[in-house]
Amino acid sequence: MALVISAILIGIFYAVNAMVPQPTVQRICVLLGGILPSGIIQLFTYVAFFWGIFEINDRQHKINYERQGLDLKLLPETEDWVMTKDEVMQLKEKVKDQEQQAKYLLTGVIKKAIRKFQSSRSDSTGDMLDVVSTQIKINMTKAESKQSLTRYLAWAIPSIGFIGTIMGIAQALGFADQAGDEEGLKMVTDAMYVAFDTTLLSLFLSIILMWFFHNLQESEDDLHSDMEEYVIENLVNRIHLD
Repeated sequence: MALVISAILIGIFYAVNAMVPQPTVQRICVLLGGILPSGIIQLFTYVAFFWGIFEINDRQHKINYERQGLDLKLLPETEDWVMTKDEVMQLKEKVKDQEQQAKYLLTGVIKKAIRKFQSSRSDSTGDMLDVVSTQIKINMTKAESKQSLTRYLAWAIPSIGFIGTIMGIAQALGFADQAGDEEGLKMVTDAMYVAFDTTLLSLFLSIILMWFFHNLQESEDDLHSDMEEYVIENLVNRIHLD
């Protein structure tokens, strides 16, 4: 889909460049869409950009889905409420019933905490707390690994632009011996346009992609920290040990 959207966008720039005679409009179209064969650089830049945007959007949908688990109010939130061991076991069955309908990261954390509480030989919730913290860290590590492709694309966009810059400069140097006449000078300047346009476009798109990516990371971190706080506050800290 990223390739299709990028190809359509490049096609629009080419069409406008051909149909509108105004130099300013044509210059903008060449900047954004390039001209063959250098326009391939802009095409690859757009593909990487839209691919990254789709990856970020997909992760954001997953974050929104996991936040629904917090909205289920699986744990008691009443002030000063304490839970007995029997109520903890009832809670485990409630979580199992919920997972028959939909599974969330939160339900997995709660189940592991209760399982540790059952198997612990000490009269302390410290082991539960360790399990919750460890599982949250594992979930965060998995989330970071799923962001690796987006991270790569954000790095690749400026690199693609620099490739276009090298191509443009190399092409301009090839025309250097013809710079004495008007036609040769135009060939040199056109090649330099390629060199600077590809870098300018790639850096601009990279800034936009990184802004969305950092927002994604913030949402991801907030999700896991909110889950950890929710489980500690409404489960671990509420258990009453006889």
